[in-house]
Amino acid sequence: ESHGLPIECDYGEEESLRVTKKRAEMAMEIATPQFLVGFKCPADAAGEELFRQSLVGERACDILLGDSSPLYMRLYDEGLINGSFGGDFDQLPGAAYLYAGGECKEPERVARAIMDEAARLGREGVDETFYQQIRRANFGASLRSLGSFENVAVGMADGCFRGFDPYRFPEVYDSITKADIEAFLQENVVEERRAISRLTPKSEAGA
Repeated sequence: ESHGLPIECDYGEEESLRVTKKRAEMAMEIATPQFLVGFKCPADAAGEELFRQSLVGERACDILLGDSSPLYMRLYDEGLINGSFGGDFDQLPGAAYLYAGGECKEPERVARAIMDEAARLGREGVDETFYQQIRRANFGASLRSLGSFENVAVGMADGCFRGFDPYRFPEVYDSITKADIEAFLQENVVEERRAISRLTPKSEAGA
């Protein structure tokens, strides 16, 4: 039985790691200033390596920005961020990026702190106890997701379209090392790959 010709997707030219616009700002009807900072990451992986890159990026994000990370606690204690702050790693066809944002009156200061902490972790290394804590939490979250029909369906579809087996996550998890995380942060969370967007209240912009 014929199901028709395969559909070829054309996503245009390969995404460059060069940032074309470093800053953007817009005034909106909001009560508190908000920001989003993003860092371009390589997007040339495919198949299981793409899956592995996703897990490396997510774990690196939790270590750098998670609500139990030293950076998060320090910025929170200094009043630079609040509970709205968060970040993640995401992949699109031909593009990958780590991002963070939330309500903030000093986004440049927070963005600089994120880059400084990434450089420190790459240089000095991630604390082993904290690394193992995040590693176990990530693996536990993946196991729990198997109890959700929606998560299983999304994972199977994602693996089918991107060429990997989502049920190999235990083996892929075991292949990731602390050095992988440190190298990811040191190479990607840097000024030349950064772009920042800020939303300000219209009342501020007109003041």
